[in-house]
Amino acid sequence: MKTIFKDVVTIFVVLLFIGSFHTTWSQGSDIQNIAYIQKLLDKEAMTEARIELEKQLDRYRTEKNTDSLIKYIALVGSLKLANGNHDVAIKRAETFGKELNQYQIPFVDKEVLLELAWIYDDAGYTKRAYTTVEKALEIAKQIEDPRKADISGIYHNLGYLASNLGDMAMAKALYTMSIKTMEKEQTKDYESLHKTYNALGGMMWYSAKLDSSLYYFNQAYKMLEQVEKNPMNSYYRPALVKMNMAVLNHALGHVDDAIQASKEVIASFQTFIEISTDESKKLRALKHQLAAIDNLGSFYHSIGEFERADELISYSYRKKLKTLAPEDNNITISQIISAQAKMGLRDFNAANNLIDQALYRINTSKNTQFYWHASALSTKATISDELGDFKNAKKYFLEADSLYRQSLGKNEYTRDYLDELIDMSLFYAKIQDTEKAISLAEECYHFIKTSDFNNTLQGFHHILNLAEVHFKLKHYKDAQAYSNEALNMLNNKNLTTTNFTDSIQIQYRKPKALLINAKSSYYLNTNKTDTFLKELLNQLNDGIAILNQRKEIIKSYDDLSLLITENNELFDFSKQILLDLFNLTDNQAYLSKFLTLHESSVYNRIRSRLNLKNNLAFANIPKEIIARETYLKSKMNASIESATDGSFETFFNTNSNWNSFLDSLKNNYPKYYKMRYASIEEPLNKLHKHIPENTTVVRYVFNDNNLYAIVLTENGKQIFKLNYKTAKNNILKLTENPFQIKSNGIHLYNLYKTLWKPLEPAIATKKVIIIPDGELFNLSFEMLTDKAIQSYSEFTTNSLLAKHIVSYNYSLFLLGNETKTIGYKENFIAFVPEFNDKMKEEYQIKIKDSIDLDKAYLTLLPQPFTKDLAEKSSHLFNGDSFLNENSTEHIFKNSAKEHKIIHIGTHAESNNLSPELSRLVFAKSTDASSKEDGYLYTYEIYNINLSSNLAILTACETGKPSYQAGEGMISLAHAFNYAGSESILTSLWKVDEQSSAEIIELFYKNIKNGMDKDLALQQAKLSYLTTAKGRTMNPQYWAGLVLIGDTSPINLTTSNNYLYWILGFAILSILLIILKRQGNK
Repeated sequence: MKTIFKDVVTIFVVLLFIGSFHTTWSQGSDIQNIAYIQKLLDKEAMTEARIELEKQLDRYRTEKNTDSLIKYIALVGSLKLANGNHDVAIKRAETFGKELNQYQIPFVDKEVLLELAWIYDDAGYTKRAYTTVEKALEIAKQIEDPRKADISGIYHNLGYLASNLGDMAMAKALYTMSIKTMEKEQTKDYESLHKTYNALGGMMWYSAKLDSSLYYFNQAYKMLEQVEKNPMNSYYRPALVKMNMAVLNHALGHVDDAIQASKEVIASFQTFIEISTDESKKLRALKHQLAAIDNLGSFYHSIGEFERADELISYSYRKKLKTLAPEDNNITISQIISAQAKMGLRDFNAANNLIDQALYRINTSKNTQFYWHASALSTKATISDELGDFKNAKKYFLEADSLYRQSLGKNEYTRDYLDELIDMSLFYAKIQDTEKAISLAEECYHFIKTSDFNNTLQGFHHILNLAEVHFKLKHYKDAQAYSNEALNMLNNKNLTTTNFTDSIQIQYRKPKALLINAKSSYYLNTNKTDTFLKELLNQLNDGIAILNQRKEIIKSYDDLSLLITENNELFDFSKQILLDLFNLTDNQAYLSKFLTLHESSVYNRIRSRLNLKNNLAFANIPKEIIARETYLKSKMNASIESATDGSFETFFNTNSNWNSFLDSLKNNYPKYYKMRYASIEEPLNKLHKHIPENTTVVRYVFNDNNLYAIVLTENGKQIFKLNYKTAKNNILKLTENPFQIKSNGIHLYNLYKTLWKPLEPAIATKKVIIIPDGELFNLSFEMLTDKAIQSYSEFTTNSLLAKHIVSYNYSLFLLGNETKTIGYKENFIAFVPEFNDKMKEEYQIKIKDSIDLDKAYLTLLPQPFTKDLAEKSSHLFNGDSFLNENSTEHIFKNSAKEHKIIHIGTHAESNNLSPELSRLVFAKSTDASSKEDGYLYTYEIYNINLSSNLAILTACETGKPSYQAGEGMISLAHAFNYAGSESILTSLWKVDEQSSAEIIELFYKNIKNGMDKDLALQQAKLSYLTTAKGRTMNPQYWAGLVLIGDTSPINLTTSNNYLYWILGFAILSILLIILKRQGNK
């Protein structure tokens, strides 16, 4: 489904099946006779069914009863009777049809063609089905009785088949003809009206006419109130409408409603499949059910739950392969959207394989699929672009463009096609194909100037796109001119908005125009004075202010992606201006502002992702407060969606209510307000006061592909520009050959020279807090060495591990956290599911439906060393441990709070794609009534009390480490911090379980001896290195473990058991002395 923001590639198409099918209802004895054969087929009694079928046909042949004979075409062409062979089924039906044609009755000929058409369509021959129904239409026009002709029904069937072929314009026209024909009829056929209204609702959806779509869907519901109650009308048809309404709800931002409706739709189709005896209808119900599963996957995709989306879509695809005919278009569609789902996971190789399969099917298919063919080509182009294969990306964009033009006709443009042209023009600009990029962008620009799109939202997009194309091509004068035109358009009194949404969207699109305009001015100016730079900064601040407003009403992952992208671009350029001002004036205030902006961007990303979740809950915040917050946000959305008069009054009123609510949050729930909404500028102004004693802070910052390091001490701050290109190459080489000590010794030394040596003179303390940025989250600084080492043992003398006591954090903001370390009564609690084979077997027995089976859970590696460590540590600290099946999500939520140490010995996934979906994995509950899935997501942690001095997460795995690096860890650490954990010990990558357990055991002993947490970890690693042998000394085994947050020691509660032992020993000694004396007497 395309968004109106075209600089974010939309890679998902909402799959929407909208048709029904022709039905010929049998009467009287025919119903009973056919039902009897259907029962035999259901019982797999094929021989008896064939005999009974011939017996009934012979009787009607003798009677020359054509009205009854035509009702048997579907049974003669039964797939079951043909042993699953579609071609055999088709041949039998066609032979029987020729027999019926001999009666030379037009009505019979028409019915034969219609029944054959659905057999063709079931076999995947949709184009043949379409031409067959066209022949039926010509015959029907010669039939005088309107009821027997059923022309409206034939138009409907043609519309359904046209939509399956991807010709939406033709489908819409045919459905409209069906409605017009029915309206002329004296007797209302409510079932047919229902089907066609439902279909037209879908067509309006494809035309982006949501109001009309809603109208037709509601009309479809109304028609069902008038029809006979049977399985079709009670389950099948309501499910179809609800499925379409779910897509509409999703488009309006009601994602939770769409997800719930889809689940109900899937259940309704399943009920119909179980009770229906009609083979053809059951097959079509299955197709619609699988489409609903695809839709459900797309809804999860839109909120960033890419893995769940991929699981659902892959399940649907596998089931289509098993149950549908090889030529069925739905298999091709599944391959396309499966490829798009893989793109969400950034698994472009898998996506490429799937889209190639789809294109092969399309190119060899007997069906022409304009819509899906264009979609497949566009998807292939985007994948090629992501893989860096620009040559093929260009080829496929050209083919997609050609197909769009072929299907639409000369000088014809739809809104979707215009959006595709934006994507294409930006791609050509990216690869510096100046002629093609400008040609497409100007084509759109000139079209909108002379069309109904002039002075509209769509027109604004195309003016801005032309500005962006010129900017990417470094035509800064043209970029400046067109961005000025776009900005001036906002003040144009003639600007036409079809609804209030357009007005808001234009305002929210303004930051991109401001950015292009500011950057163009920057590059055109050769004399950048402080006055000029300040003017640009003010312009950028206007854009940032708009983005800050926009994050409150995010409705989809596309919106979120766009917001973060624009945030990053605006913040990066603003930071560049501030650096220029700092270098020009040497005013430290600009450097402070530079840091403030960077920290703001970190928190804006976290907050924006939280705003995407509608079902969030937070510890110590009453449910009614969260409900009020959600309500006010939805009201802001509603004020945008519902207003049609172009007035901003409703929106301003809801904004006023929102601001009042924020004021009440600030006063009554300051911690929550600070975490989600407060400005963070004030704390950073006093940053130097919050740096721990005898500690240096090193904050790395990426800005527009440049890397800087800011060294902060109690006395001030210094900034260093570093050569990241050299560092990046060395990081890549480390990951390629992690166990080659000689080559890696050189890479580690190069990284030291690039990332550490330039700032080393400014670091005079033993303790260092490192705050990485971007891809540096994948690097453990402790393994950097001051020379090219030749053996692993040299890490104990020549590494940063040996020279400094290193801890980490994810934001300077946390250094201003003045909360004192809390002493909790209980020392230790551990949660270790272990994931042994027995647990997995019990889980598989519990799950009955394969769609609900969590296959990822079954592949989790057992953790015996982690379990052993938990048992030892429980004894060491006199604590508790919940192991195996007792380590469930429910038990963790209710038992973890208020312990000095919370040890979470389970698989943890740091998700960089959707950071709020980073998660901890717990044992599956054996309680059948439990609704918990065993996954504790980051966004759920905010509603749990995890008050502790330290939380341990040693089995953390990071997916897609090079994409949005560190985002998963940042979100996880932020959630734990809000939930009450003062610090976290986690892993940057998947660390070997045994070595991790050994290091943590040493760490715990150091903690028991009263060491600071950072010192305890440093000494544990050094001790490990002195005893480790061979490859286990490699940094892969130890360097990934890092401490994030507070480093102070843990004041453990000492057990009183030893006092009892001393007292007992004293009493025993006294008794022995007394007994000895009595013996002497």
